Amino acid sequence: ILTEQVPQERLVRERNEMYWDNENTILEKVTSLVINDENVALTRYLAGELDRTHVPAGQFPRLSAEYPDQAVSVPEACSYYYMFNLRDGASADVQDVNVRRALSLAVDRDIIVENVLAGGQKAAYTFTHWATAGFETPDIPKASMTQAERNEMAQELMAEAGYGPDNPLEIDLVYNTSDSHRSVAVAISQMWKQTLGVETVLANQEWQTFLEARTNGDYEVARGGWCADYNEASTFLALMQSESGYNASKFVSAEVDALMEEAKTSNNAQANYDRVEEIIAEQAPIIPIYHYASVYMYSENLEGWPFENFQQQWYSKDLYKIAE
Repeated sequence: ILTEQVPQERLVRERNEMYWDNENTILEKVTSLVINDENVALTRYLAGELDRTHVPAGQFPRLSAEYPDQAVSVPEACSYYYMFNLRDGASADVQDVNVRRALSLAVDRDIIVENVLAGGQKAAYTFTHWATAGFETPDIPKASMTQAERNEMAQELMAEAGYGPDNPLEIDLVYNTSDSHRSVAVAISQMWKQTLGVETVLANQEWQTFLEARTNGDYEVARGGWCADYNEASTFLALMQSESGYNASKFVSAEVDALMEEAKTSNNAQANYDRVEEIIAEQAPIIPIYHYASVYMYSENLEGWPFENFQQQWYSKDLYKIAE
């Protein structure tokens, strides 16, 4: 039973004596704390104040070496991406497909996953997570290129769009409060600067302000993240449909709409999904950056976590602690 909810602070859930399987429920209370600073959360975990917490970006290798029985990384059904504002009347800079493609190509995803995050995440060139059930990752040309080749193509596209040393592109990038989001944004802004001469203004926003900015179209480029509602590719790709309430870019493609509608009743929708991913790569309404891994510290005496669950859906009733 939810017994306490303090926004931006805590959620408290307590045992429901009327639950049908109450006799097999062990924990009396579970408290979830909202701690925006992942380093603070890690410090509290190591001090014994928390039983589970996310690992800050870049610290998994060290923590897994020091605490091999507590540091965990498993695939998680979420994709991390940047979105462009494609609304009528929005900034003209990102309305140019060459600019969007160039910015996507210039992101060195390997550096993001191997150096910035370093927690088992994988570079993303498709929106759909690589581990999604029944999904075969299509051949997206830029995925097989070297980063040097991607950078060269990005520079050519940016020049075609009219930007260069004498006319550098300036864009705003917004993200919600998180050390990890900040680290990724800083790294990508540096890549854009080094490869394309782009000047990026980073803006950190609190969650509600951030959501309102995306909903109202008050941005040029914004962080996005989507976690699967179910384990099938359409949970990701349906966001690209024109009428989707989660299509915050307001990307419109009649072909995508038709393909996704047809996929609903297809015996094998893989070809539809392949083409939608190709359109995303060609039109670049979003920049897929990485596919998530669930990376966290997990107390040795806590049991019941569904490590094998791709969606990382868990229930308080399944958790229990080993008595000392």
